[in-house]
Amino acid sequence: MSTVEGKKQEKRRALLDAAYELFLERGTAKTSVEDITSRAKVGKGTFYLYFQDKGAVMQALLGRVSYQLLSDACLAVEQHPELPDFTAQVVFVIDHIIEALRQDALVLRFLERNFVWPGLDQIEASREAEPLMRKLLAIVLSSPEMAGRSEREVYQRITALGSMCMSVCYSSILEGKPDNIDAMKPVLYDIIRRALSPEK
Repeated sequence: MSTVEGKKQEKRRALLDAAYELFLERGTAKTSVEDITSRAKVGKGTFYLYFQDKGAVMQALLGRVSYQLLSDACLAVEQHPELPDFTAQVVFVIDHIIEALRQDALVLRFLERNFVWPGLDQIEASREAEPLMRKLLAIVLSSPEMAGRSEREVYQRITALGSMCMSVCYSSILEGKPDNIDAMKPVLYDIIRRALSPEK
């Protein structure tokens, strides 16, 4: 990476880090572009070189936080070779993410129900940018539970389950609805197991 490119990446990262800190401290609505640039120690014009608006920063951060949660959960599942099958691994990953969010309600509030999954077209088009997602997709596609399903069907099923889990996680942990998260986990995991069971 050239020095110029490295400096660009540093400025972009500084803006994202500053925005993330401020969004957690004050909330997105109460954070301005000026607040972000001031915290990042860059000019306002620099902000617009990297982001169209505050919403674009939010999307980038949602993607970054989601990716980190998923990456941490996948590393954790690799430490448990005793898990009997793909479905057990998926439940483990979801449980790991839920527990991480239970421990950090600020991050859960920031994410709300918006766990960001790269689109299938992004995974296919970006052979270097999304190594984790490509690896996960390959694991999922090779599992007996997903046999006979197309790549698109598998992607739809996994993202639908992930979105459902995030929604339940948010409302159960922060609002206690429809019940607390410990009561909801068995329900969630039963739905996941049924959704991933091989088609007869």
